[in-house]
This record gives sequence, structure tokens and C-alpha cells, in this order.
Amino acid sequence: MPANFAMRVPVPSTAGDDGGPPQAQGLAARVAAGPGLREDEDWLAGLRRESLLESLLVGGTIAAAAAAGHGHKLDRVLNAEVTALCLVAGALFPVLGYDGVLALVCGLPGLPAKPGTKVPTGAAYSRARGRHGEAPARAAFEADAARTDIPAGADGTAFGLEITQIDGTTLEMFKDPALAAAFGVPSAGTKPLLRLAGLLHSGTRRWKAAAIGRYLDSENTLADELEPWFGPGQLNLADRGFFAMYRWLALSATGAHLLWRARNGAKSVPYQTLEVLKDGSELVLMRESCAMRYYRRKMAGDNTLPRLPDTVARLVCFTVVARTRSGRVRTAAIRLLTTLLDPDLYPAGELAALYQKRWLIEVAFLHLKKTIRGAGRVLRGRSEALVRQETWALLLAHNIIAGLAARAAATAGLSPGQITFTAVLSLARAAVTAGTCCPHCGKRPASGNEPLAGLDAAILAVPPGRPGRQRTSGRTGTERRKWHSEPVTYTLTTVPSNLPKTDRSPGS
Repeated sequence: MPANFAMRVPVPSTAGDDGGPPQAQGLAARVAAGPGLREDEDWLAGLRRESLLESLLVGGTIAAAAAAGHGHKLDRVLNAEVTALCLVAGALFPVLGYDGVLALVCGLPGLPAKPGTKVPTGAAYSRARGRHGEAPARAAFEADAARTDIPAGADGTAFGLEITQIDGTTLEMFKDPALAAAFGVPSAGTKPLLRLAGLLHSGTRRWKAAAIGRYLDSENTLADELEPWFGPGQLNLADRGFFAMYRWLALSATGAHLLWRARNGAKSVPYQTLEVLKDGSELVLMRESCAMRYYRRKMAGDNTLPRLPDTVARLVCFTVVARTRSGRVRTAAIRLLTTLLDPDLYPAGELAALYQKRWLIEVAFLHLKKTIRGAGRVLRGRSEALVRQETWALLLAHNIIAGLAARAAATAGLSPGQITFTAVLSLARAAVTAGTCCPHCGKRPASGNEPLAGLDAAILAVPPGRPGRQRTSGRTGTERRKWHSEPVTYTLTTVPSNLPKTDRSPGS
């Protein structure tokens, strides 16, 4: 351009306070800085902010997955971090195929991919899952399960102790010979099954720990793997299938208290009454029988194992009479063993009523298998490692939704059970979907820089469920076809045990 046509443009000053109003000063600073990225700009920081999916996890979860052993070698789009996010997204959105999961995750803000980067194919994600293996998914679950910032509901404690439950279930897989050989198939079934044992925290309805095994493994074997997560301040509830003297001694030795159901058969548990207490419960002496020691030696493959030491426990026997609105009546006899020995501090009636909270883990399994994964849907993996990997991601997805519900319940002063799990899942899915960037220009989502706050507000707007609602339905398929679920009232009555009396002392 000729010099006589040039116009002199002064460079705006960025120093001092006399450069005009703040908006003008900010614009002047950007013009003076010239082209390029300005790291301190809010509008640009929004593009790099943590995605909602990552915000739902405790800090360091994805890093823990990336640090675990895996086969990712190159710094490509589907690296360890992105693959871990894809696993969580796939568990939250089981109806999406691999291509749909990739399109969702690659649209999340904060990913190390430039706008317009081509989304990998489903085949590429399949190979990435193979490189990922089981360890990163397990590490991610355990990192998030250990978080302590989720508020627990008041119904999650009793006698100043944190209530937990332990139980097991199974998950279906594809009808595949390799999976059948690795996991086992029920005698009356056609599809291989994975067996899962979990330790649930009542106050948050989140999994504290889990163990994954084959269908051929027993729930008891997997439950033994959960011992490291037992400890002082815990009161654990378990159904009658979990009692064994060695397990009782091992878990109570951690400092945790136990309130377990025992079988009603006379020879099922080797105990005799030491003393009848004033509330009708009894102190009992448990001594390992020769038959029990023989079985334990056989399972361990060691014929030199000594007899287990005698132990004293407290037995609470009671009957439950269930009366439905239509007039049906059912009576059940229940025996509870507990390490809580003092009847003044722990009345038998309160312990009997407390045991009904064991059902919370059954509800959690229902949410895991039916609500999140979907009824009739099998695990996607076609190898042992991929099936285990997917199960850890499914458990992590359940903890995400349960954590959202627990946080909303604490804010509203409700029990976590009053926050509808299905509604929270639907809102979380919608929020994650809405929180993706434009695939062409990378424009940040309309949810702003705090999408988690918006999701919490949406959950709180959902009408709460009715507290203390008690309903019952038939236990078998035939019974459920005969009548629908209906309201029920329960009457609990403490009764004597009719066990043989003994005057032996422990170890005599």
C-alpha cells in the first residue's frame, strides 16, 4: 500500500488504569496480544473444561485407569484415558453401539483432540478395549468407590455404626463356547454366567467393593475376597448362605460387627445356648464340628488344619407375620447371629427390625442389572478379559447414579431411597448428551462451565418417593402371575430358640 494511503493505528496500552472502561481494556489487551490462544479467557477455558462425565467421577479416577497395566503404546485418540471414558459411557448408554459411544465421548469437552478430528471407528474401539484389559477398569472403579465426599443418609447407620450388606448375583453373557468354558453355564441354562459378589454401603447405596468370578465359583468364595474392605465402625448384614465359622471369625477379626441370618436347621450352625438374656435373645457358644472341619480341610486341600477356636455370639430368633391388604398371611421364622452382645445397647427387637435393610442390596442389584444395563441385555464382551472389564464399568456407572441420588437426598433432607433411581439415570444421560461440543467447530455446549450444578438442580426438581412404603409380591413367577404387588404390614415377635443348653466355656 502506498505510504500516503496508510493510516496510523496506535497500539492500545495494557499498562496502568487509565485505558478506559474494563471491557475496552480487555479488548485492547487481546488486540495487542495478537493472534493465538489466550489461556486465561473464560470463553476459551470453557472448551477445555472437564466434561460432565469426568465431573461425575472423583478426581483421579481416569488417571488411575491410565496408570494401571494396559497395552496402549501410542498417543492416539483412543489412548488409555479416552478408552476408559468410553467404557463408562458404554455402561451408562448400553443401547448405543460402539460408533454411538465414540461419537458421544469424542464430543466431550476437554478431550485431547482438535475440533474436526475424525471420530474413530467401532472396530478401532474394539481393538482399544482389547489393549485396555481388565486392570484399568477395575482401578477406575476402586478409585471412585473409595471417595468420601458423597453424603450418607441417616438411614445408613444404626447404633452409631455404618450399615453395609454383602450378597451375590449373576450376569448373562453371549452364548459363546469360549465364554462357556471360561465361566460355566447353569445346568438348566444356555448362556454362560459371570458371578459377582458386592459390598454395599447403605447410606449412599454405592458399592464399596466387588469381586468378579466364574459362575462355577460360589458366592462365599468371592465374598472372602472382600475382607480387606471390612473394618471398625461397620455393621454388616448378610443372608443365611454366607455363614461359615471361618468366615465369621475372619470378618469379625477386622473389627466389623456382623448381623447375619443363620439357617434354621439344628445342624446348620454348631451352637448351643449359654445364657438366655432379658430381651429373649441368647448368648450361644459356637464350636466347629468334626464334619465342618473335614469340609474346610477338603476345600483348602490341607488335612493338617487345626480346629477353629470357639467363639461366643448372640442369637436373636423371631417370627415375621406378613399380612397383605387382600388378606393373605405368611409367617416365617428367622434366626440372626450377631457380634453385638449387649441387650441393653442393642435390643433384640431393634436388631430384628434392622435386618430388613439387607434388602437394599437386592434393590441395588436390580438397578445394576435391569435399570442401567437393561432387562434381557447381555454383556457385550466376547472374551473373559472384556467381560470382566465391562462389569467393572457397569459397577462404576451404578455408583455414579447412586452418588448423584445420595447428594440430592442430602441437600433435600431425604433418604437416598426417596430419590427415584430411574429418574436420576435419565437426567444424567440427558445431561451428558447435552454436554458435548459441536463436532465441527468445537463450540462449547450450552450447559456452560458448571453442568454438574444444573444436573443436581434437575434431580432436586423431581418429586420424591414416599417414605416407609412397604409392598410385597409373589416370590416365584407363578405367584407373581396370580397377584400383583400390594401393601403389606409386618409383625415381628421374638421367640425362644429351643437349642440345647451347655455350661461349657469357650476353649474347654
